[in-house]
Amino acid sequence: MPVNCLSVPNPISYLVCYGIKDVENRTWRTDYRGTLYIHSAGRISFRGMPDFSRFPMPVMREFDTIMSQIQDIEQQSSYIGFVENGVTVMLQREEKQPISVINEYALLSDVYNHYRSEDQDPFFHAGAIIGSVELSDIVNNSDSAWAEEGKFHWVLSNPVRFKIPLANIPERSGIWKHEL
Repeated sequence: MPVNCLSVPNPISYLVCYGIKDVENRTWRTDYRGTLYIHSAGRISFRGMPDFSRFPMPVMREFDTIMSQIQDIEQQSSYIGFVENGVTVMLQREEKQPISVINEYALLSDVYNHYRSEDQDPFFHAGAIIGSVELSDIVNNSDSAWAEEGKFHWVLSNPVRFKIPLANIPERSGIWKHEL
C-alpha cells in the first residue's frame, strides 16, 4: 500500500509526531490534504535530550533547569541519594494543562524512560518513518508559535508516533510515496 510521506529534520520530526509542533513551515504549497507519514531525516541524535532551547517548549526548559540543578548538587557533593527509580518526572494538575504541555510531557516522559532503561538504541531515529499526521490546511497567517514569517504554514493535526519506526528509508524532497 503506497503512503504519502514528508521528510522532516531529526529531532524536529518527533515534535511533529507528538503534536508539539502543529505547523510545518515550507516554501511551497501543495493541493494534497490528508495523512502524511513523517520521515525523520538527518543524523541520529545522541541518547537523551537534544537541545530544544530555541523552540517554544516551556516544559522542556523546566526539565533542563531541574537536571542542571541536580548536576550542580552532584558536583558539589560527595554523595547524593535519589529515590530508587531515579528522578521522577511528573505532570501536575494534568486536567488543567493545555494540550501543548501534555504533548511536551509525553515526549519528555518517553525520552526520560528510554534513557533510564539504559537502552543502547537511540531514541531519536533518523532515516526512518516515525509516525503520521493529518495535513488539514495550508495557510500563510497561522498564529502558532511555530509559524515562521514568509513561509507557508502547513497545519498539522492528529499526530501519531509509531512505537516501532520503519527504519532504513532514505530521505526525499517534497511529498513522496513509500510502499508499506
